[in-house]
Amino acid sequence: MSQKSSLYRTIAILKSLNEGKKVSVSQLSKEYEVSSRTIRRDFELIKELFGDFMRKEGESYIAYEKVLLQEILNATDLMTLANIVNLFGLMHKEHLVSEKTQALIDKSMLVYDFKSRPFENMQNIEIIRKVEHAIKFNKEIKMGYKTERTTTYTHFYPYKILFLNENFYLVGVNSGKKQFEFRRISMITEVSYTKFVFNQEGDINAFIQSIQTPWAVFGQSLIEVKIRVIPKAKRFFILKKYLPSQRVTKEYEDGSILVEYSVSNLREIEELIIKWLPQVEIISPRYFKKMLSKNLKRKMRALF
Repeated sequence: MSQKSSLYRTIAILKSLNEGKKVSVSQLSKEYEVSSRTIRRDFELIKELFGDFMRKEGESYIAYEKVLLQEILNATDLMTLANIVNLFGLMHKEHLVSEKTQALIDKSMLVYDFKSRPFENMQNIEIIRKVEHAIKFNKEIKMGYKTERTTTYTHFYPYKILFLNENFYLVGVNSGKKQFEFRRISMITEVSYTKFVFNQEGDINAFIQSIQTPWAVFGQSLIEVKIRVIPKAKRFFILKKYLPSQRVTKEYEDGSILVEYSVSNLREIEELIIKWLPQVEIISPRYFKKMLSKNLKRKMRALF
């Protein structure tokens, strides 16, 4: 049997658990021709998405007794599952989601409607599967990458697939240039394995964990950005983190607040500042204020 993607396996495991079946790690490992460690990661993903609704019995897992699917998954969870399935075009091709689950998903759509969707049309399933395999087994790949002008070919150490700003990115190291790079999944035209494997570096993995935007720069010292938000807009910053590093550190007598961010590149925060002008004021670094002013003037001149 050819290897299935982790998304395929995850949905298949969910289906078995929700049918009340006891699912064996070793059996799944043989069925999908992957390591037991890989299957355990699939179970970790299920627990992360849907909570702890199953128990472990030896090397097997089973859903809690007499717990029905609708009691496990709330509407938001169902939308998560629906988006995963639809995103990768599996709903009608693989028939992994039961009629009952599909009915629950359809029912949840009466309450929720998620308008924010990825820009990419993620139909290049074979490329995704190859990238997943290379990431799991630390294989170097040769990758075709199409831009507006040309297609380039790069040898690449793939570390992780990230979902950022409504786009999917492959992140890792350009092994020829020996530098960390972001590559849009939708622009990858072909993937093949080379004969080389690589050892993942701890500092790169740590950086990947801290990435907030596609403009993050590996190896750069963090820049502390402080902005003052007027009272009229402060509730939006209190209710929502626009970047993971966002923290409210002070409230002034007039009701305004001081909000701080840690970024590796000022481009990570520039779009947010522009969006909220004039409700926000840059406190530091001072040069950021001058730089942003120049960028805005240049953009305005380009319009007229």
